[in-house]
Amino acid sequence: TPWLRLRRPRPDDAEAVFAYASDPAVTRLMDWPTHETVETSRQFLDFCAKGWASGREFTWLLTLPPSDRAVGAIACRPKDEGVEFGYVLHRDAHGRGLATEASRALVGWLKSRRRVSRVEATCDVENAASARVLEKAGLARERLLPAYGARPNLGSSPRDALLYAWVRGPEPPRRVRR
Repeated sequence: TPWLRLRRPRPDDAEAVFAYASDPAVTRLMDWPTHETVETSRQFLDFCAKGWASGREFTWLLTLPPSDRAVGAIACRPKDEGVEFGYVLHRDAHGRGLATEASRALVGWLKSRRRVSRVEATCDVENAASARVLEKAGLARERLLPAYGARPNLGSSPRDALLYAWVRGPEPPRRVRR
């Protein structure tokens, strides 16, 4: 993208991942727990490698060239005819349009895949900034999901979430030449 480089994670990214994944302000509304140790970040990177190998989940780390140090991540998970995605950014990268840029790049690429008929993402009802990013990425709010899932950094009770999606419209009829 103009400002970001999206690349596959490597084992040597553990410290950079830990820098954002251990920040309670960053992870507060995430659906995964705050990383307590660098070892947790190493385990996450191993999970990313296994996701790529199996085709179950694809994670890219976000870097700001010319630096190759990760400032966040974006991932997508295929499901049926659709794809679910999510992202996270280091606190120092907030408010600069980088989440929107990464999301637009991923959503644009997914839209170009003919077999993808739906792209979706959820965010906690309190996460207005994330909701705005999803709208800027071309997704429309579909509905409120009551008691959708726990945010482990806020407790074990299920919380409401907002569902955003882009859905491929029907193919236009093909013109027959005579």
